[in-house]
Amino acid sequence: MRAYLSYARGSFLSGLAYRSGFIFAILNNLVYMTIAYFLWRSIFGDNQTLRGLTFEQTFLYVTIASSLMVLLKTWTDWEISWNITSGSIIMSLVKPLKYQWMMMAQSLGFCLMNFLSIVVPSLIFLVFVFKIPINTGVGLLFFPVAIIFSFILNTTIDYIIGLTSFYTESIWGISSTKDIIILFLSGSLIPLQFFPEAAQKVLKLLPFQAMYHLPLMMLVEPEQTASSYLVSLSVQLFWVAVILILARLFYNRAVKVLRVAGG
Repeated sequence: MRAYLSYARGSFLSGLAYRSGFIFAILNNLVYMTIAYFLWRSIFGDNQTLRGLTFEQTFLYVTIASSLMVLLKTWTDWEISWNITSGSIIMSLVKPLKYQWMMMAQSLGFCLMNFLSIVVPSLIFLVFVFKIPINTGVGLLFFPVAIIFSFILNTTIDYIIGLTSFYTESIWGISSTKDIIILFLSGSLIPLQFFPEAAQKVLKLLPFQAMYHLPLMMLVEPEQTASSYLVSLSVQLFWVAVILILARLFYNRAVKVLRVAGG
């Protein structure tokens, strides 16, 4: 465990080294929040609610979603691809550590750095500039657990995409397609309530809603019963188990075709 924590610490310190990068990330997120505020204010107009959500709930949803996208974007897929093309992956595979957990520990370090440098300033901006309250309730207690599950899902899916570079070496197209799919189908761009009813039924059968939509609804609607939050967490846990198993099976196959040149 100590070895994996050292990977997390290393990636955390590495992220802090590029200060200009996260400063621009903060500014980018704040600009997005400003645009989203006026956009959704225009969409709501004189309406008090749309699709069962108030303006405050919708703006809170899309704002926290944008912060979570930055928080959970750890570039695991690109890291694996770079390790393969550079040949350095062989140094990771010969270590007495699980490669998947090494990558997840590294992602955890980036996640913690993003939380301190981007998410916290965004929350301060949300509450004190836009005057959007974050309601306290039962959902706020379950939200951190949901974010942990979301982190595992995001990182593991990126890990699976990264493993495709064992076959293709380049993952630019695959990774870009993955980002677009998650952006639209996970509820990270707009709440799933704004999709047609038929589309919502399909999306609830896919793992993507467990990445963003389910955790976000715990903040947007914190007064639901504890049982409803437990159902959401069970859905997340189910997909975490499925994706982790798929990642392990895919790794066992992909590592057999690995070709390394250089290093």
